Amino acid sequence: MAIVVRDVAQDDLVALMPVWEEIQAENFGLSVDALISRIELSLSQNGFRLVVAWDGSEAVGMACISLSDIGTWSEAPGVQVSGLHVLSTSRHRGVAKGILNAALASAESWGCNSIVASVPPMSREANRFFARLGFAPVSTFRVADAGSLRRKISIQPRRVTVARMRRRTSEVPSPSTLRHAVGK
Repeated sequence: MAIVVRDVAQDDLVALMPVWEEIQAENFGLSVDALISRIELSLSQNGFRLVVAWDGSEAVGMACISLSDIGTWSEAPGVQVSGLHVLSTSRHRGVAKGILNAALASAESWGCNSIVASVPPMSREANRFFARLGFAPVSTFRVADAGSLRRKISIQPRRVTVARMRRRTSEVPSPSTLRHAVGK
């Protein structure tokens, strides 16, 4: 049967669960809430699509396609393909190429000339697939939790920072304190 790729629909959640469970097995701690939020985002926001590949009535792959700034030195935005996943039992059947065709259609409708793919660095098979299609590595994205980063780059010792934050949230300055602070 031919692979059909279309935008996610509100009632696709149950059919997406086999794909999602395989994604969760590779990305520990990912809850179904992440999938639900992507479905809601896709249904409500221009410039963001969640596409699903179907083999008959079975979901066999999906990816997020979004309008994206592709870098500081690029003149135009591009289309980013992220989270592309094909069920292991459906690989080598054109599913990922079908999803990339949906990304090309988005690029055309959004007036973009570039397609960017987010590929897990340790996924040898995925990196080879994209390289064979002409994708070249341009940069590496590293992600950090904002709270963790704040703790690591703070100039002040942690106890001083915590004390200052407590003071800021518990005190409401009086008008005379504010006048004194600005020298009036």
